[in-house]
Amino acid sequence: MEAKPVYENTQLKPPNMLNIAKDILRDTERLVQYLSQNSLHVPTYDLNSTDRPDTEEYLSFQARLVANLEDLQYLVQGPKKAMRIMLCLGEDLAALQVAFQLNFFDHVPSSGAISVAELALKVGLDEDRLCRFIRILATHRIFTEQVPGYFSHTPSSILFHNDEDLKCTGQYILDEMFKAATESASCVQATPHQSDSIHSPFAIRHQVPLFKYYEQNPHHAKRFAKAMAGWTKCAVISPELCLFMPTNVQTQWIGTLISKEGFRGEFPQLSFVVQDLLPQMRVESNGDASTSVMDRVAFMQHDFFEPQPLKDVAAVLLRQVTHNWTDQEVVGIFKALVPTMESSKPGTPLLINDTVMPEPGRIPMHMERELRAIDMLMFVCLGAKQRTQLEFEELLRKADQRFVVHGGHVQGSLSLIEVHLEI
Repeated sequence: MEAKPVYENTQLKPPNMLNIAKDILRDTERLVQYLSQNSLHVPTYDLNSTDRPDTEEYLSFQARLVANLEDLQYLVQGPKKAMRIMLCLGEDLAALQVAFQLNFFDHVPSSGAISVAELALKVGLDEDRLCRFIRILATHRIFTEQVPGYFSHTPSSILFHNDEDLKCTGQYILDEMFKAATESASCVQATPHQSDSIHSPFAIRHQVPLFKYYEQNPHHAKRFAKAMAGWTKCAVISPELCLFMPTNVQTQWIGTLISKEGFRGEFPQLSFVVQDLLPQMRVESNGDASTSVMDRVAFMQHDFFEPQPLKDVAAVLLRQVTHNWTDQEVVGIFKALVPTMESSKPGTPLLINDTVMPEPGRIPMHMERELRAIDMLMFVCLGAKQRTQLEFEELLRKADQRFVVHGGHVQGSLSLIEVHLEI
């Protein structure tokens, strides 16, 4: 497998508002035609209009349209207006934090509307502030007030009403992570040349590193596991592992999995040993796995900085692991896998299933922003980072010169790098 860039360089080009608008109209017409020809629903504001197709064609239209819409919006608003909006995002998120903390999403009924007075009584808040919080959210299409004083769900808000995992994602981001983010400047000023889980905004805000925090707060640890499952649902990543899994994987597959992605039955020929250091993560992260899948899954508590005890395996999967750790720690994780790779057949793949950062300007700006936001999240919570493919290759060489990258699928929010140990 050869990793190739999917997009041409998208750095700033001379803008032409009229040409951008024409491109938007053209792509919108083609998108509606594509949806109609393939018997797919045209998006609306209806409550059941929450999902979008994940086909290559739709995602291509989506990427171009969002990029052009953002460009046109910036040109129309101008930099002062754009910066004012960005500077006030914290206040918008403050209202959303209250909504999650007081559980607005469950108290607003799934159908129909609820009065301000009744909702205020249910959430335990005065009517004035309730209205102010929910009305600013409504400007983001989170809830709607179609009749004055009565609120109902929108496609965005109903997501958190219907899906516990997604609600946990919102709670986790706007509780411990949002609070930690406010310590970012203090953190880098205190340790300008050191970044790890101890020297992180999270550790400053909560007085302990992230994993120790979850050991001390098991309720939040369970929420964190559900939040990771919800995070997976928000990204178009499900097909990638299935489509780009090496075909020579046949028998036993060991992996460190946080989300539920490996539990859904795509690989009926495989048995799994799923490892995690915190057992409460496992309990919360496999809730919807079928019995037939679970019969092929064994759980093992393991610290992946220690030598991997399993031998002679078909593949090793590190799924959404490396972004939690510093470069030196990732080298240690790779080194701990060498005995297992040495004991397995030649060509046994080590699969690094994680975000691979793009080079600047190689993908549309809004897509790059999403990935770099996750990189910032890793800094906030663990003093860690996301990496480019070249950075992964360098860390693999530091762990063992015999590690060689044999290709990968480097695209989207979750990539796959295939590595062999040349023996």
